[in-house]
Amino acid sequence: MRTVSLLLVAILLSGCGYKLGEIRPTPMRSVRTLAIPTFKNNTYEPRIEVLMADTVIKQFQQDGTYTIVSDDTADAILYGTVTKIERRSLRSVQNNVLATSEFGLTVTVSYQVVDRVTGAVLMKSVVQGDTSFFSSNDLQTTERQAIPLAAQRLAVDLSAALSEGW
Repeated sequence: MRTVSLLLVAILLSGCGYKLGEIRPTPMRSVRTLAIPTFKNNTYEPRIEVLMADTVIKQFQQDGTYTIVSDDTADAILYGTVTKIERRSLRSVQNNVLATSEFGLTVTVSYQVVDRVTGAVLMKSVVQGDTSFFSSNDLQTTERQAIPLAAQRLAVDLSAALSEGW
């Protein structure tokens, strides 16, 4: 009796739709290797395009879904453009509402994945990375030090979008 009930449970649960291993989005199903050239920079922040591309490459290498290769051997190429870096006030000084004690930083990147052979756009969207930092005597240096944190969060979201579809 116990064997029959275990067999019945195994049969009923076998059709639940679970799949072991990687599940890529439909447009990226045939892509195994990916090239990531230096991003374009449409902001006034200098040298951020290399930082963004390097951070995204490291995240994809850590994820392991796609092998990162050069442009001439890749199945697809990920093109990215840094479109906006936005700083906003999150918290003001306790006795002075005009002074800011904490800032929020958002980096926005638009990307598209292009099939290297056909030139067809496989995926295209916009992704953002957020972080916060506290004001100091040198606000520009503090902001510049916060950009890699936002880039890392952006890279995680971009990797999830291309690897898992969300």
